[in-house]
Amino acid sequence: MSRLSPEQREKRRDLIFGSLLLAFSVVWTGTVYFTVPVGRGVGVGPQAFPLYLGASLIGLSALLLLNAWFAKGQAMDVPDDEEPDMVPIAGWPLARLIVSVCLVIMAYGYLMQSAGFVIATMLVVAFTLWVVVGVRRPVLVVGMSVGITAVSWLVFGQILGAYIPRGTWISLF
Repeated sequence: MSRLSPEQREKRRDLIFGSLLLAFSVVWTGTVYFTVPVGRGVGVGPQAFPLYLGASLIGLSALLLLNAWFAKGQAMDVPDDEEPDMVPIAGWPLARLIVSVCLVIMAYGYLMQSAGFVIATMLVVAFTLWVVVGVRRPVLVVGMSVGITAVSWLVFGQILGAYIPRGTWISLF
């Protein structure tokens, strides 16, 4: 049995991951289409956003598959930065990464109910960036936490009029 080159391993990984992602996105989109109600009246209903996310994921996973399928086998040169933005997670076992993401999602659900959308989103984004992803720039972590929270609150809560949990501990906005 011959060993695969790094380019072949990358192509195989992209094909496997793209196939799994495509299967997940098709199941997600079908589930949303058949189970989530369209909504009443005029405007965006509860089905629209998850359906658009599923369709976008189908397109992006298909793009990943096509790119891996037609790749020429040329490795990309990545320039070395003097100060990396992220701690590499290549050494992390995949199971540890999956478990950490599941725990973050469960914590987000609990915090959303008790602390409210604004505080829960800021805490979860900051924790995910710092601990799970490994971003080690405090200004970037704080900026993304506040920015993602503010834009999400503005788009979903104010523009689209979606219900944003206020929380039982502290009631912000």
